[in-house]
Amino acid sequence: MQNINIPRVGQIVEGTVIKVEDNTLYIDINAMTEGKIHLDNYAKPSPNSFVGLISVGDKLKARIQKITDVPAQILLSRLPILEDEAFVKLEEAAKNNTVLNSKVKKVEDKGLLLSIDMFEAFLPYSHLDYDLAKNKDQLRGKSLDVQLLEVSKRGRFQKIIASRKQIFEKARQDAYEARVKAREEELATIKTGDILKGQVEKIEDYAATVKFNHVAGLLRISQVSHYRIDKLVDVLTLGQDVEVKVIKKEGNRLDLSMKALIPTPYEVYAKEHHKGETVEGQVVQKLPFGIIVELARDVRGLLHQSEYSWNPNDNYDAFVKIGDTIPVGILSMDIKKEKIALSRRVLIDNPWKDVTVKRGDIIKVPITSIERNMVIVNVQGADGIIKQDELSVDRVSKIDEAFAVGDEVEAIVLNADHQTWTMELSIRRMKEKELRADFEKFMEQEQVDDSGTKLGELFEDKLKKK
Repeated sequence: MQNINIPRVGQIVEGTVIKVEDNTLYIDINAMTEGKIHLDNYAKPSPNSFVGLISVGDKLKARIQKITDVPAQILLSRLPILEDEAFVKLEEAAKNNTVLNSKVKKVEDKGLLLSIDMFEAFLPYSHLDYDLAKNKDQLRGKSLDVQLLEVSKRGRFQKIIASRKQIFEKARQDAYEARVKAREEELATIKTGDILKGQVEKIEDYAATVKFNHVAGLLRISQVSHYRIDKLVDVLTLGQDVEVKVIKKEGNRLDLSMKALIPTPYEVYAKEHHKGETVEGQVVQKLPFGIIVELARDVRGLLHQSEYSWNPNDNYDAFVKIGDTIPVGILSMDIKKEKIALSRRVLIDNPWKDVTVKRGDIIKVPITSIERNMVIVNVQGADGIIKQDELSVDRVSKIDEAFAVGDEVEAIVLNADHQTWTMELSIRRMKEKELRADFEKFMEQEQVDDSGTKLGELFEDKLKKK
């Protein structure tokens, strides 16, 4: 029978993995029961799972951490072994002045607390380069290359002192020389008019710095967009990739523009709209000769007063106010000059285009509305008026009692002016004309009826009312 080991706490043992679970390894160490290793005692940092990491049959070396009777178990840990091996490597690195990678765990008053392998090391600010020391609060979590000045152990306490002084003095000089050379070479290839892709490196109130490979240029706030920008941080972010055009190169200085590569608001509008189209816009300004209408953001057109209406009496300027949204038609667009001519009258039917009546014509027309001292009639699509004293040969005191909307009346045209859009008619004068015609017709053959009354006397009262 194989000899059974009697395990002791602190003993280093080597065994074979006989079972693998997500959080636990079972290891045959030739004892009364198998040994166990949990995730947190396997390595630093701990793996997420043993499955896929360790296989049955693998050999492992570990130290016995704890032995219990109930339940019977032997708890193992690889950490002390790993720590001893790692510490030996640190001692050799200090002796050979080897450069090691570390991670900043904490920024303290007198220096940085670093993580190197499984250990903590202290890096005094006197051994940190000036640029990093100045921004030390931003170093937490950063990786730093260091050399070890001292590695010692007293009992369980280790003392590890790190330095970056030699590393960065050389690296800084090498980097500076390399940057100067690379910048000069890249700058020589850039000329005015070039389109470049870069990254926003710095944002200030009125300009941003865009970095290319080794060269940086200035992007002023006025060159970011065709639209007004109050704050650059509203439209740009650090690290953002941008495409820019070099609009000026003077020595080592590059002036950049984003808006030079972007269509103007007028160009965008012209692609979406065309001459003759009906659009809507907002009244933003009134001028003596017309109205300025904003059709889209930073796109404005002129509605000239001659294009307000077909009606020369239409006071459209007084009808609208700043901020009103109105429909207009596009007459023309000059995108280079950023001028758009607008019209309102092209959207309105010209009721006088079909008017053919003239002064003296007697026509039948419908009443469309009744006003306080006149009626409005429709004459071939246009409005005409019959004043109160022209409604009848008799006096009409209340128009709405004698006439109603929809009534058709016969009247004579007094005037029809296409230029001023004015048309007046008269029922009274038409009636008087008819009476006068009848009177004159019978004057030549005046006769006396059976009662002895003359026709002239019959019309006498009517004519006196003229």
